[in-house]
Amino acid sequence: MPLLTRHFALFLCFAMPLAAATKVTHYHDEAGGRHLTLTEKESNRVEVMVRWNFDPGSTTTWAGHGEKRESGLLFAATVADETQDRGPFFTAKVSDTKLVVAFRTEKPDQPDPGIRGEFRRISEEKWLQLSKKEFQAAEARLEAAWKNAMRDGRTDDKALVPDWKLRWPKLRELWMKNAYTPPAPPPAEAKPGLLSKPATATPPDKDGNYWLKMAQATMLAYSFNEQRVDVKNDGGWDGEYDDGFGGHVSIRTAKDGRLRVGLTCTRGTEAQGSDLNVEIPAAALKQKNGTRTAEVTTRLPEAESPDAPKSVRVILRREGGGLWVDVSRPVTAATQAAWLDGIYRWSPVPAPAVE
Repeated sequence: MPLLTRHFALFLCFAMPLAAATKVTHYHDEAGGRHLTLTEKESNRVEVMVRWNFDPGSTTTWAGHGEKRESGLLFAATVADETQDRGPFFTAKVSDTKLVVAFRTEKPDQPDPGIRGEFRRISEEKWLQLSKKEFQAAEARLEAAWKNAMRDGRTDDKALVPDWKLRWPKLRELWMKNAYTPPAPPPAEAKPGLLSKPATATPPDKDGNYWLKMAQATMLAYSFNEQRVDVKNDGGWDGEYDDGFGGHVSIRTAKDGRLRVGLTCTRGTEAQGSDLNVEIPAAALKQKNGTRTAEVTTRLPEAESPDAPKSVRVILRREGGGLWVDVSRPVTAATQAAWLDGIYRWSPVPAPAVE
């Protein structure tokens, strides 16, 4: 099946830099809310990426690849397994000002991912302008989400907002470290008789892709803050919790009162993932008014010796509709890219499957 992503389903596009390319050209269909990126590589190979921006920062995309011919482009969907059906093939007529996509062969009932039509070519300056504008629209929607939660939300929802706003700049910074790869500087051109000047890389604020990644990070933020806590919330520990950025916590209470806690995250790709399972004894659980807390210090999961130092500390706070997680563990490149700290929203334990 074609690789068509929805903005909650896949984060790969956040962390994937463009492959080495001879040329990257941007096109825009303003009326249809579509962006097309054409990447021309060696040996006449091409990659085509179409993104819809129905919502600012949307990551809904279609990805394809093929080849450049004298008659134009010929391409089909990129699939995870080359044994899969790539769906219909498309052609694209390319001129100095536009790119027009059509089916290679008109057949009844063939799947249409919505990439056909005309796209106008835009300059790098226009691409930068549009990306900045989309980021600004995403920021405005996030601000509206916070205001709406404080105005219309229940107490469970309002409990999340103030601290979430304070943490947002750091969360965005962490996400961008995974999501954004600065463009490599162009090769320096040596002039006869003169030393070549070192090439300079494009600064992030002059890179359209940087602002797009910022918009997409902000989309995750406003999507999280627009949701409401399930009305079944009673403030107890048991439940499933998500932070909106690929982090998940599952908590169950054992018969003896201890908590079984599973923490997992995928902060972009599997390479930026982590998991941690701990048990917190009943004696370490506390409650004051409507706030519950729990804390445990334990060994790393890979520690084989019972004498290994206890270098992992997990602190949980359950309040309103959220779960505050603070994990201290040895700092490595992997743990920095796959953090488990954050504010997670509660949802009920799923009902058992009916066989």
